[in-house]
Amino acid sequence: MVNLFEQYDSIEQLGSKITIPDYFPAIYVSEKNTIYCYIGIFLGEDHHNHTLYMHPYYMHGKHSTDKRFANRIKGFFRVVNGYITIDKFVDEMHVDQKYKKLDAFVRYPIAAETYYGIWKKYDDEDEGLTRAVFGLTYSELIPILEGYATVLGIKNDYIQYPRLTRSMRSENYCDITGLIIPAKLPYITFKESSYDFSHVSLWGFYRHVQLLLENSITSRFGKALLVAGVPEESIEALLCVEDYMNSTLTKVVRNTLP
Repeated sequence: MVNLFEQYDSIEQLGSKITIPDYFPAIYVSEKNTIYCYIGIFLGEDHHNHTLYMHPYYMHGKHSTDKRFANRIKGFFRVVNGYITIDKFVDEMHVDQKYKKLDAFVRYPIAAETYYGIWKKYDDEDEGLTRAVFGLTYSELIPILEGYATVLGIKNDYIQYPRLTRSMRSENYCDITGLIIPAKLPYITFKESSYDFSHVSLWGFYRHVQLLLENSITSRFGKALLVAGVPEESIEALLCVEDYMNSTLTKVVRNTLP
């Protein structure tokens, strides 16, 4: 992975000095090249309609440990490898590390298209950041979806399954992992809505395909994907998506909610 900490010309700050930003998403990189993409605060007040992309104005510029409201903050929603975790804010973990707040923004799918990514400028995607947040870039994921359908004999010229999609207004839960899929974030659908596997997080899909690949591009399924026209680079990128879920810093949202 490219050293994004050195690549971005942003102000360095110790974790202990960083405060809650005025808006989300907010993206930070540590001096150890770890990406922290926060999309909101989990206040634990309404478990059925999470408002991820905004937060109370009186928290702006304050530390997450501020005693005036710290008891209300149950964690911060963070996107890693295409799924959501509840994590601490950077001012509470690794406080002696240096961080940079990146001048980058999340490009979510819109009603007319499912393209997603992390962009440095309005016409310049940062593929390294996109992989750190979403696992794969859009251009890497699409041929894998098409190759998957071809290999399993379910490719259809009229209605494609599996396919990349999004919900513009409502949240869902992944039918494989049980993880929350907030509105706006991309996910995979294998069936029509309301059927099993109609909502599969990017992470859930990656793990499913990694299982079929037996973690090797030379497996039977890997060779079949190559024959179906999937670029070797896309398969290798998928195999490189790490199992962050097993990190001790991670709390899975589904297990956190009552």
